Amino acid sequence: MRSIAGRQIKAMSLILIMLISTTLFYDPPQQLRDNDYLESSSKSTANAADVPVWRVGDKWKYAGTFDPTQLVIDSGVEANVGEINGDSITEVLSITEQNVAGIPTLVYTVRTSANFDKSGVSLDAFTGVAEIEFTQTEVLRVSDLASLRSDLDLFIEFTPSGISFLKQTVGDITISNTYTPPSENYDFPLRDGDRWATTVTSTSQWSGSSDYITPFPPPTTDTNTSTYEVTNVGIPINEFGQSINYGGCDNSYEITTFNSDGDEAGYTWYCPEARNFAWKHTEEDVGLTIDFRLKEYIPKDSSGVNIYNDPGVRDDCLMIETENDVTALDTPIDVWVNASSATGCLGSSSGVSLELRHEATGEVQSLTTATNGSAWTTLNIGSVEDGSTTSTDWASHGLVARTTSGNLVGAKTITLDDDLVVLDLFADAERAIITRNRGGDLKQLNALSGYNVLPGDQLIVEVSIQNNGITNSIPTDLRIYPPTGNSFNLPVPSLSTYEIYKTNFTWNVPDNQAIGNIPISWEADPDEINSADANPNNDFAIIELFVGRLPTPVINHVIEQTKVEVFINASSSFDEDGGNVSCIFRIPYDDGSRSWAYMKVVSLSCQTNWTWIDDGDYPIEVTVIDEERDEVEQIMYANITNRAPLLEIRSMRDEARVEHPITLYAFGNDTDSEDPFPGVVDVFWPDAQCMEGYYTKTCTTTAPTEGYHTFKAIGVDDDLAQTEASIDILFTNIVPHSTIINLYENGAIIEADEQQIWQLDEDQLVTIKGQAEDSVDDIEQLSHTWWPDNRQTDLIYFLTGRVTEFEMDWETSGLHTIRLDVTDNDGATSATNERWVNIRNVPPVVQPLDSVLPIAEGQSITITGNSTDTKSDLPTLVRCWDVDPGIDSDSVGGASDDCDITGDIFTYAWNRSGSHTVVYHVTDDDGATTSEIVVVDVVNIPPIVRLNSVNCRAYESCILDARSTIDSLNDLDGLNYVWDTDVNFDSNGDGIKDNDADLVGPRVEHIFKQEGKITIKAMVWDENPEKPGSKELIVNVGPADRTILEDTGALLAGEDANPIAQLALALIVILLMVLVGRRRSNNAKVKNWEKDELDEVFDSEGQLNSQTRKPAAPPPGFVFDQALQSPANIVSSDDISIDELLASPKLPEGGLPDGWTMEQWNYYGHEWMKTQK
Repeated sequence: MRSIAGRQIKAMSLILIMLISTTLFYDPPQQLRDNDYLESSSKSTANAADVPVWRVGDKWKYAGTFDPTQLVIDSGVEANVGEINGDSITEVLSITEQNVAGIPTLVYTVRTSANFDKSGVSLDAFTGVAEIEFTQTEVLRVSDLASLRSDLDLFIEFTPSGISFLKQTVGDITISNTYTPPSENYDFPLRDGDRWATTVTSTSQWSGSSDYITPFPPPTTDTNTSTYEVTNVGIPINEFGQSINYGGCDNSYEITTFNSDGDEAGYTWYCPEARNFAWKHTEEDVGLTIDFRLKEYIPKDSSGVNIYNDPGVRDDCLMIETENDVTALDTPIDVWVNASSATGCLGSSSGVSLELRHEATGEVQSLTTATNGSAWTTLNIGSVEDGSTTSTDWASHGLVARTTSGNLVGAKTITLDDDLVVLDLFADAERAIITRNRGGDLKQLNALSGYNVLPGDQLIVEVSIQNNGITNSIPTDLRIYPPTGNSFNLPVPSLSTYEIYKTNFTWNVPDNQAIGNIPISWEADPDEINSADANPNNDFAIIELFVGRLPTPVINHVIEQTKVEVFINASSSFDEDGGNVSCIFRIPYDDGSRSWAYMKVVSLSCQTNWTWIDDGDYPIEVTVIDEERDEVEQIMYANITNRAPLLEIRSMRDEARVEHPITLYAFGNDTDSEDPFPGVVDVFWPDAQCMEGYYTKTCTTTAPTEGYHTFKAIGVDDDLAQTEASIDILFTNIVPHSTIINLYENGAIIEADEQQIWQLDEDQLVTIKGQAEDSVDDIEQLSHTWWPDNRQTDLIYFLTGRVTEFEMDWETSGLHTIRLDVTDNDGATSATNERWVNIRNVPPVVQPLDSVLPIAEGQSITITGNSTDTKSDLPTLVRCWDVDPGIDSDSVGGASDDCDITGDIFTYAWNRSGSHTVVYHVTDDDGATTSEIVVVDVVNIPPIVRLNSVNCRAYESCILDARSTIDSLNDLDGLNYVWDTDVNFDSNGDGIKDNDADLVGPRVEHIFKQEGKITIKAMVWDENPEKPGSKELIVNVGPADRTILEDTGALLAGEDANPIAQLALALIVILLMVLVGRRRSNNAKVKNWEKDELDEVFDSEGQLNSQTRKPAAPPPGFVFDQALQSPANIVSSDDISIDELLASPKLPEGGLPDGWTMEQWNYYGHEWMKTQK
């Protein structure tokens, strides 16, 4: 389960890389180191290393290695760090005075700084580079380098690989630690074999900021006891043969640290030449390994320095000397302080003002050096104990000298002994060390841990004696009483003050060794050679080995569900050799990162409880430990079964209409999910069609039928366990909806236009289909009510079914509305669906008219038109013929749409030759007209000359009448008449006898001069003089019956004619013609009906004038039907004179005849008047 604590552990896995719980260089180590055992005797050196003196500006460079691998593994954090290497610089910044427990105390301020970076670091599933900047500021007491305070500043950044812009700050933290009393990591002077213990209370305070540590740990106070022992002197080296880079520390002191259980917590090699430690190695209980090795030493004010192997030469500016290095309690002691004027020291050693401090008692004396640079005084050493307890002395205190101006100091350690004697050989049982080899696993046993062994162990037993007197001992023996009972002696050389002699031997514990205590003892100077030994009673020492048995684990495997507190019980475990057992449970669990983390639980009762949030078979590592700290590990299995997820369905409503959406909400939680609450529960709906999909916690669905419907959801957790939940929803009736109207033709749908209007033709037969949606239980019984045409209100269809259809056409053009209502069997009716159909009028269809052959003037012709239309328009079609599209005879519309003749059959005759256009047009009830045109060519027919029979006498006027000549009515008025009075006589001399134009006019008078039968010929032509009509008539001329006048006439004509008389007559005739011509020119409207002279007949200008006065079209032909039907042999008695023809006829009393124009009346009025008589 992810939590704030988990985030803190992640952050700490990085922060602790740089973090040393107290002081980086002077903290008490916490874990044992396996040490090589000795197989021979050894003697410690009598030399001692006293407290060093530092100057401001002294520097040390260390190669640092941090390995948090075990820390990360034990914490269960998903991170991969590995070793982090880097260099740090330690520098003395100042020498100042601070108040320590009410006593002014000189202290060094030391700063250590470094920058570390590590690539390949994994954090929160990202791999990248961790950059660590740290600065540690320490306050160390000048007199013994005891630590008073440490402030550690950490600034940590993490940059994912290749994503530099995502650099994030893991933490900017300051951790402040204070120590009471000051932590004495050294007990100067250092000697081989020295052993001391400290009990220190440390207080820790966090400040700063970090996204990964929220909140910061609260201020803590903890008291720890640690034991230190100088276990070796020489070149710094470990059990693997590794050493340091600096080459000038051949006489270093290895100080091994033991925790309160007697386990090695680390080691520190102090190098007197470098005035600081050369190697510090700690293995913290939390799993963090820290290792610092000296690379360079840069001393201030030294000459001949090689920073890699030689500190050079530097005089002590202030050097303290005492009468004795060891003194009794509460005794005065002479002290000298010697000042130096060497480089970096004082300008003059004489007259220097000094302070001599015995800070253990708080005494401070002011001194001034003499001319020799020395100052002397006496101090009462007192009896104050220090913070480093030993079995060989009462206390050791540092005396400090300081110049009153400047930062120069000097220091020396004085040892206080509460039992100061001349000689004392001391067999110290507390210094006995047994190295136990159990199956290759080496472990040191000491007075703190106890000497507990098992059958089969191989033991290397180390014992020692020490001279606690102030004089050297006489060489003697050391007698050892091993467990076998066979004692033996070993020679002991002369020992100086506090010098120690060590020896060892090996013993294998027999496999059948009974349970119980076995003593090992040794005795110094058994033969009492050193008679001056002040305390023979402490020459003998004894330790007891306890031979026991391994504890017996008794465990019970468990089966339980997740989220249940599981009782983990190994309390039936026991120890055969007696005593109680305790247990360490290493419990695996899912920490939320989908990988196992482990929790270490220490239980004195071998019982604990644990709750797993995720299922699985968890192997619990159970370590059973007895009182002898022997331990056996066994696996207890916890079979944790998955707990099915919880699932509930809710809805805002319990009722909905059919096919209307209702939203269902599935609330699921998986209490044992690997993910944060509510876990991951996948929900699917096996029977519902959810708009959101199949797998969804929110389901919007509906039901197709009325009534209660049950919706079921199934929740699946991350272990595939399923839980089912359901909910009942009532669905009520809905009105039919989504009505649709479509039109089809020949099975294909008809598309509407963009305005959703169908465009159809009159009488176009279509299929109307309608449908509606409703619930399944209503859909097939829907009642459809149709109103297919709003113009036919009584036209209604009642149909049943989901889809209904019928055929429909519309007879009238325009917009028609279709309406549909749908009703279900519950009586609910849909909204009316209206659609629109625009019916387009279909114009009549007229077949092309057949072309006709030319006809003659007056010849009747019949043309049949063929037209059709939609069935609804056929009865009302109006079929018309426009005889003359050039004349708008009805004054309605255009000139070509007159209805001169109605019907499909057209019978007509033209009295005028030429091309005549006839328009056949058909109009429907919407006024749409279709027409066809035919052109009729009317061929001119020569006049049919009809002559009245006549009998005449010679020399008498004879009337020749051709007025019964017929022609088309249009030509009658324009006929030209010419008479050849004798076809047998060529009067014009052209060689043709019967073409003479002897007389002109339809009715002429002629005097035949000869009697007998005379053949005359009338020639009549209309507008085509090339095709005249003619007829011969034999006139019976009787004998003349003349008077004198007649005789006179004979002089003028005839065979007896006199030319002079004829000339006179001709002049008279010309005069008459001139008079008549003037009269005609005065009246422009007078039509030239006849010309008396033959030349005028062929006068082209006269013909043009006649055509100009002629109307564009004649009046309707029916008005002349009567004239056309007159018999040919009837001579009209209604002849009019030339004057009457030249004048316009009078209008009848009723005005113009129907269909006539004034122009037509002026031209054809005379003919109409004839037909009315």
